[in-house]
Amino acid sequence: MKKCILLIASWLPLSLFAQVPAESEDVMLQGFYWNSQKQTGWTQLTQRVDEISQNFNLVWLPPSASAEGGDAVGGSNVGYHPRQWNNQNSCWGTASDLRTLISAMHAKGVKVIADIVINHRAGDTGWGNFAKDDFGTYGTYQLTTEHICANDEINTDKSAGAWYGKAKGANDTGENWNGARDLDHTSPYVQQDVEAYLNWLHGEFGYDGWRYDYCKGYDGKYVGIYNATTHPYLSVGEYWDGGYDPVAAWIEATGRQSMAFDFPSKYAALNNGLAKNNYANMSWIENKTTWRPAGMIHHHNYNRYAITFVDNHDTYRDGNKYTGNIQAAYAFLLSSPGIPCVFWPHWVGADHDAINRMIAVRRAVGLHSESDVTVTQRGTYYESHAIGHNGQLITRIGTAAPTSAPDGYQLVASGTTWQMFADAAVAASIVPVQQSSLKVWAENGKLCVQSPQPQLVSVFTTDGRIVYNNQVTTLSLMLPAHCYVVQAGGKSMKVVVK
Repeated sequence: MKKCILLIASWLPLSLFAQVPAESEDVMLQGFYWNSQKQTGWTQLTQRVDEISQNFNLVWLPPSASAEGGDAVGGSNVGYHPRQWNNQNSCWGTASDLRTLISAMHAKGVKVIADIVINHRAGDTGWGNFAKDDFGTYGTYQLTTEHICANDEINTDKSAGAWYGKAKGANDTGENWNGARDLDHTSPYVQQDVEAYLNWLHGEFGYDGWRYDYCKGYDGKYVGIYNATTHPYLSVGEYWDGGYDPVAAWIEATGRQSMAFDFPSKYAALNNGLAKNNYANMSWIENKTTWRPAGMIHHHNYNRYAITFVDNHDTYRDGNKYTGNIQAAYAFLLSSPGIPCVFWPHWVGADHDAINRMIAVRRAVGLHSESDVTVTQRGTYYESHAIGHNGQLITRIGTAAPTSAPDGYQLVASGTTWQMFADAAVAASIVPVQQSSLKVWAENGKLCVQSPQPQLVSVFTTDGRIVYNNQVTTLSLMLPAHCYVVQAGGKSMKVVVK
């Protein structure tokens, strides 16, 4: 009997936390934004795997299943109303292109996170008829009106026509989503279908983890059930709420088997703090004793479960967008606990070099998801002191912050209103910023590039839309009058074409 108890005890921690890495030094890239199908499709991302892998070891991809609106590559839908889970031809690319992308990411040591939309599903040709899910050796499933929540609008909206009143599932365990049919996650059959889907995504395509969409739509315990069966490297839920207690409650509901996006940090520290020069809002006190970076990351009970971010595909296109200094926001993220997630338009924009530099500093110091970070100034400016696996980092944000290096520290990264200082031993290991012989300028309505050797030159609009991507030594590109971002030779710069 003792032997059995010991075996169970040794197994539990691995099972419980497989999808919540301990002291993780991971940095994630959200590899898309809303309607970026032609900029961040599978083939476009594959072209940039080398550069992505130099800065990130996790990439979150958009929903890859065929969705309402059609699966034409580059089409107008984004994928958040899936029609057939086993059909991986989508607006982002073909199933074959997806396999190529994931294989290329893996070859460079990058793990790939799938966007999992299982709260709701679109009918194939009507409100309540679903396409069959054929996962081969993982099983075949046919959802019906028996698997739609009884309080879904199919039972309350007479525009459902012939489908009106036919949903026979249990009541929804979360909030209703009225754009598609809410699935009944209390149903063992629905659970089996979801588990087969996730296992198939891992086994057939190589996905490493899950980002669960719209987690307010169903009880968090089901995320725990799905993770316990599918064993992702990392799981994160989109529980969109600015309150600490609701997000903590959702994490607990999963059985602590999932991380959550740190919406509390985004709203308190960034939208209502840094963007308004209100530095006091950027920190919360832990256990009435120690000031920490605000959000889920302020408490040692939950910093391991937090993925921090400045914006995502949803917040960026509405009133939730962060409107302050982008570089300063990432200085906050990349010097704080949690796993930071960098947003594609920010990374390919004018702040590209600064963000990459801060990532390099974070890695050199060995900051991680559970790092001890103390906020030491929260009045006229923000200052934090972080302890990593390899050393220590002091970060200052604000116009009133002193710019001289603290005793025993050296400046390792800086920009307008922000500085990072690493302890001397770590600072010596950080590669200095290299000067480039690359020349970029604009004249007569043309963007011009000259390089001593062939290299990849990428040109973007300031909102992240790519307009040119090729390997050249010289370039003379006629463009409409606009401000553009040019990336080449490991550098990023703004150029105004007139």
